[in-house]
Formats: sequence, C-alpha cells, structure tokens
Amino acid sequence: MIVKIVTVFLAGMAVLAMFGRLRFPGRDRLAAARCPHCRRLQLGRGPCSCRDERKG
Repeated sequence: MIVKIVTVFLAGMAVLAMFGRLRFPGRDRLAAARCPHCRRLQLGRGPCSCRDERKG
C-alpha cells in the first residue's frame, strides 16, 4: 500500500515537472531584464553597474 502511494506521488511530481519545463511564467520578461554584457538582473531603468563610467 505504501509503495503504491509513493509511486503515485512520484508520478505526480514528474508530471508537474514536465509542465513546469514547458512554460515557466515570466521567462521572457526575466531574460529582457538582464544586462547584455554581464547577464546580471537590472533593477530600474538606469545603466548597469558593469558599464557605469563613474566606477573607476
């Protein structure tokens, strides 16, 4: 009985993982929010700190 429950649980987790890989919500939006040079996430609209001229 326990083996059956564990098997159903693992099968359900596998199905959820497949659906999650098909379409992760917001993936395109996150890719657009990255700096094209250093690939870090940018917060706000200003320049990334990797290309900041004040940085010395």
